[in-house]
Amino acid sequence: MRLVVSQPMLLPWRGMFEMARLADRFVLYDDIQLPLGGGKGRGFITRVQIKTVRGSDWVSLPVARKGIGPQRTCDALFVDQDWREKHLGQIYQAYRKAPHRRWVEDSVIKPLYGLQTDSIADFCTASMRLVGKQLGIEFGEFASSKMGIAPNENQSERLLAYCRYFGADEYVTGLGAMNYIDYGLFEKAGVRILYMDYTLAPYPQLHGDFIPFVSAIDLLFNVGPEAPAQLLPRAVYWKDWPHFVDGRPARVPG
Repeated sequence: MRLVVSQPMLLPWRGMFEMARLADRFVLYDDIQLPLGGGKGRGFITRVQIKTVRGSDWVSLPVARKGIGPQRTCDALFVDQDWREKHLGQIYQAYRKAPHRRWVEDSVIKPLYGLQTDSIADFCTASMRLVGKQLGIEFGEFASSKMGIAPNENQSERLLAYCRYFGADEYVTGLGAMNYIDYGLFEKAGVRILYMDYTLAPYPQLHGDFIPFVSAIDLLFNVGPEAPAQLLPRAVYWKDWPHFVDGRPARVPG
């Protein structure tokens, strides 16, 4: 049985949905610390890129941080609600000429931006579910904050606890886990680590040369109901990964 554990993310890119398609169980990892930094340190939980006539552009959620300090994703709130109109304007300008604009607006954008919530996690989770529905993917109802598994500063031990909870014998993850995964711990427990091998295959796209690392709404706007066929999920056992550095799997150069 394959398990995927991922933080809730705002309108994630195609690769996240490819990973979700491989999952027998999916856990929304919503009770770990929300990244505090700016730029790359902010991560991709509360922001995502869309493709515009000027290239890629960030769509970002404003998180209430003043006087709060570190906080879990499930506890984080919006600063205000003024960002909704800005988002809608950004999305409309980027995709107003997209062949499937009205379909995406009706099935994803309007339901999402009509959602009345102050919760970052709830909004991001809703965005994943709405896009996932159009891609034939169900995320289930497992949120780490409600599963009763005790926090653990050792990330590998905590992820292994989720594998044991479901009886998973394979854990599928993105490439960021290469920085911290304890392979010996998982191997000893009989759980195989599989890394996503993203195809980044091009599809018809507005605004010039193909850009793969944008929100999956770009795929929906451009391809429409045929979008599920553009998901090409593949995962590789860590020992079979094509590039190693100092005895550990590493990102393939280039």
